[in-house]
Amino acid sequence: MARVLRKNQTGTLSGAATVHSDVLRLIFRYLSPVPSPRCFPEELLTHLESILIVAAVNRQWRATAFPTFYRTVYVAIGDDGDSYSDDESDDDSVDDQMSAAPSIAGPNVKLCTNIELLHEMGQTGNAREVQIIVQGMGQTADQLMLQLQLAGLGGGKTVWPGIERLRIDMNCCDNTTQSEVRQDFGPELPDHTEFGTGHLHHRALNEFLSRALPSLREIEYYAFKAVEMYGTLPINGLIYERLHGNTPLRTLRVAADCGPDVSNASEKKREPDAPVRIERLEIDYLKLAFSISIPPIMVSSLVELKLEPVIVDEVWNHFVSEVVPTSTKAHLLFSSLKTLKLGFASNSDLFFFNRTAASRASELSSGDGDGLFANIEPRFMRSAKYGQPMFPVLTSLEIRHFPQNLGKFLTLFTASPITSLVICDLTFTSDVGLDLSKFRGLRSLGIRLTDPLNLDDVADINRALSATFSTVNPDLQHLTLAMSTDSEIDESLGIQLDAPPFAPSLRSLSLEGEYGQHDIEHLLQLFPYLHRLNVCAGVGEPIKTVPKLVNKYRRAYKSRSLRPLNSTLRVLSAYKLRFFTGFGGSDCVPLLGDILDPEVDNYRGLLVGLVCRLPALHTLRVGAEYMDGVKESIRALVGTKVSPGHVYCLQRLKVQPLDR
Repeated sequence: MARVLRKNQTGTLSGAATVHSDVLRLIFRYLSPVPSPRCFPEELLTHLESILIVAAVNRQWRATAFPTFYRTVYVAIGDDGDSYSDDESDDDSVDDQMSAAPSIAGPNVKLCTNIELLHEMGQTGNAREVQIIVQGMGQTADQLMLQLQLAGLGGGKTVWPGIERLRIDMNCCDNTTQSEVRQDFGPELPDHTEFGTGHLHHRALNEFLSRALPSLREIEYYAFKAVEMYGTLPINGLIYERLHGNTPLRTLRVAADCGPDVSNASEKKREPDAPVRIERLEIDYLKLAFSISIPPIMVSSLVELKLEPVIVDEVWNHFVSEVVPTSTKAHLLFSSLKTLKLGFASNSDLFFFNRTAASRASELSSGDGDGLFANIEPRFMRSAKYGQPMFPVLTSLEIRHFPQNLGKFLTLFTASPITSLVICDLTFTSDVGLDLSKFRGLRSLGIRLTDPLNLDDVADINRALSATFSTVNPDLQHLTLAMSTDSEIDESLGIQLDAPPFAPSLRSLSLEGEYGQHDIEHLLQLFPYLHRLNVCAGVGEPIKTVPKLVNKYRRAYKSRSLRPLNSTLRVLSAYKLRFFTGFGGSDCVPLLGDILDPEVDNYRGLLVGLVCRLPALHTLRVGAEYMDGVKESIRALVGTKVSPGHVYCLQRLKVQPLDR
């Protein structure tokens, strides 16, 4: 493939009509590979091979495609014969896209990268991000650095000045013994280094990445065994250097069994013209640790923050400083924060992942048998050192699995200009609901109830939701409501809500869970001015064949059961649909990407149950694999000519694929 493109650098392969560059860019962005670390590299290589040919159409296509297709540098290190195939291939196949090289770590490791292709095509200047994936055998820090050097990522004078984003996925089992880890740490090094105290054990790897990627602004690291493999986060030195260097870090995302060490960031250690500034910080780790500290000096620059899971008592105590405040006016002011996502630790998280954290949480709790988190109200409302936190510009808030008294916790944010609020894993302790009346600027609300929902509690859930919605801003535009059950249902969960104040203003509704036909009908009538409806994992009656669909449609029309449900809905998106248990029997399985239904039985039921009852509908968005079957079914309904009104609506209906 690479040779074909190189031979046609100045020519064209077809007389394709000129397409505007903006349109081409959108098309190529859609075609660009979206790698999954668990299927890399075979599927990715095949995809790259299939799409690069479009760049050979003409000069315009080539000039637009190359910056998109060559945006990412891939380096994959894995077990030979496991995820990484050693099959022979011809010169114009996968090897043109990603080159395989013998591994320094040994003959049983395979290294794949597209760096050589980037050099051959002269496209290194288009590289904006690098993704490093390690699978199978673990790599010590020194071995990882040598593999990256062999791949051509760095070493010597090799630098990538255009790359601003680094992502590392460590999907490997632990084959490194504790003695090997200690050997990798090496002897203690002097305390004076630009990579900071406590980051000396992996200094060579961090210096290598820093030299190769001088413009790095975003760092992402995903691993579940960083502690077992390295004793700490192996790129802590790189993080420290970027926090204090002349190229300030913009984004840091870590999902690992230990958090990043940013506690050493301080006014004293930064350069005069290089403030400690970071806009997006996400820490999502499995093993809870009290040692994770975020200095208040970083708080003022944060625009987006995600912490999960945290212990409810300690949520604000993660923000600490090396310097004890001398002023009684010291406070925790998130002056730039606009998006905050907090996930709290459940009891099982505490006991399963970290016994020390569980013991500490038990000590913090002053309850006497009423539960692990009893009587914690005073602690989650303020920092022990700085008092109550403040969020003057916060607009988006997401809270997951708050263990107790959520209404009290929400009062921390009522002075903020919140426009979007999402509450996940919510459990109503009574039918009273939540008071959201203080969030006067709310435009988007998401409520996700704790799974599974007991059908015996639906009446209480209806009352609690109705009470909650009665306090919501009348100008609410978007609502997401998620609930599901492990129980068998026929046609409805039994959702029956009172009309809320925002019913006339709501324009978008998203339903996630096993909503039945009657539930959806009720909600469509409850919100009469909807423009968009998204249904995820809803249930419906399967219709096995097109003739059965036509017969059901004729019967429904004659019985006058196709009365309009909503006269304003324009866009309906449906995915992961399920069958009614009573109809599907043992075949009641989710229709996910790897469990396809070629006869689109569930979508046929949707056509009669909803589509024909929405006269303003002009777009139906379904899974791409179902589009042909849905279009065939629509043509069959149009051909019946039973109702001129339905024929007109179905003829103008656009069937589009859901976004990836």
